[in-house]
Amino acid sequence: MIVLLLPLVAAILFFVEAPPRYSPKKAPNAMQERLYQRLADGGLSGDELATVGALTLGYKEELGKELRRHFQASGAAHVLAVSGLHTGIIYGVLLWLLTLGGRFKPLYENWLGRGLLSLILIAAMWGYAWLTGMTPSVVRAVVMVTVFEVGCMFYRQAISLNTIAAAAVLILLVKPQDLWSVSFQLSFAATFAIVLFAKQMELYLHRKEWNYTFRGRFFDFIVGTIIISIAAQLGTLPITMYYFGQVSTYFLLTNLIVLPLATLLVPCGLVSIALGGCGIGIFFSKATWALAWLMNHSVEWIESLLGSTVSAHVNGWMVAIYYAILIIFCFFWAKTWKNVQKTN
Repeated sequence: MIVLLLPLVAAILFFVEAPPRYSPKKAPNAMQERLYQRLADGGLSGDELATVGALTLGYKEELGKELRRHFQASGAAHVLAVSGLHTGIIYGVLLWLLTLGGRFKPLYENWLGRGLLSLILIAAMWGYAWLTGMTPSVVRAVVMVTVFEVGCMFYRQAISLNTIAAAAVLILLVKPQDLWSVSFQLSFAATFAIVLFAKQMELYLHRKEWNYTFRGRFFDFIVGTIIISIAAQLGTLPITMYYFGQVSTYFLLTNLIVLPLATLLVPCGLVSIALGGCGIGIFFSKATWALAWLMNHSVEWIESLLGSTVSAHVNGWMVAIYYAILIIFCFFWAKTWKNVQKTN
């Protein structure tokens, strides 16, 4: 129960004067530049190249102000920052490949096999973090994956509040100043909210018959995306209003379009980088360009809709009160959910 107090503690710390911020613009590392050039060599250019570079490599230097505004106003700004979404996509793809789509069961049947799988995944994710320049958002996500995989070695398969809290503590022990980082607050607030609400909501709404038809699986995906979007919005809403003074009203529509595109674009982009502009790499480059074009025009269209953003400003006290109410609601939610499980 102590972990539920972390959001409230973070909110109260809004009143503590943060240390002076000094963040000079740093050039991306040489590896990022070379890999970004490989994307360009594959035929990508303009806004599509900038979007793919941001999503796959964390290279955001070429993103124009107008393109950034489209993503911000539509509620898709989180996609441009390589973080939990991107590492989750890569983690899922790697896990699927290493287990042959879940068919290679021996890796799960003994401690040695599961430990070997976890070590490979951890090494691959830290390699990706290095590839993207070890940005704070990616490091946070990879630390979460590492803590989760260490738990998996002991057959603890679910991400819990304790897993997230342990990742936060590890990061703050190394870099305490991250507590005042906007991306740190947003990422952990969203993850806490998703773990608290999304899984239970999904289990409550999911129907077993959906697993047997394409239409059912598609409907399950839509419902899951909506649930996760609402949960993440619940967790991050006051932080967004506190720092940015606006709320994206079409965030559900945005996520329904952008998340599937990002799920396809990230692995396609990485394959394009690996293969370059020759042979089958050209096919992946064209597919990556098409996905990036569709994403860019989708967020531009959503931004153009009437009332796409609403101005909303809150102070630190309002943030603290919001999280206090949310924590109280969590206690009642947990108690209600236990009763539902008992009756079922």
